[in-house]
Amino acid sequence: METDLHTLWIWKESQDLAQIIYEEMKKVHCDFPLKNQIDRSSQSVCDNISEMFGAYYYKVKLNTLRISRKEAYETINHLEKIKRRKLVSTETSEALTNRYGRLIAGINNYLRYIETTKNKTRRKGTDANNFTPRKFNN
Repeated sequence: METDLHTLWIWKESQDLAQIIYEEMKKVHCDFPLKNQIDRSSQSVCDNISEMFGAYYYKVKLNTLRISRKEAYETINHLEKIKRRKLVSTETSEALTNRYGRLIAGINNYLRYIETTKNKTRRKGTDANNFTPRKFNN
């Protein structure tokens, strides 16, 4: 498993996408509720990936990553809304939607990786992060 959050491609991509959406929404001077929703859902993708990375148990990792995937789909939905309302260009919306599609594929791959790792470590009898706890002297 990755040992540094900053090397995790899905986290870096979700951070980049959230920043792009934030910058695009700063240019829009109307429809505040939708601007707020798309900003929050795009931020939630990277926030949940980060939470997943820090989680100890496989079940928590998987559930949190699934939430991240749901937030990515929600962001795609908001991108479609802002495109239809002509708040951003069709090209911008479609480019971001395509990047979110690749991100979702990456999240799905990471989910499979965690599942595979979970099944392997179960057989070995190790803990959820493939980490052997250190013993402390009292």
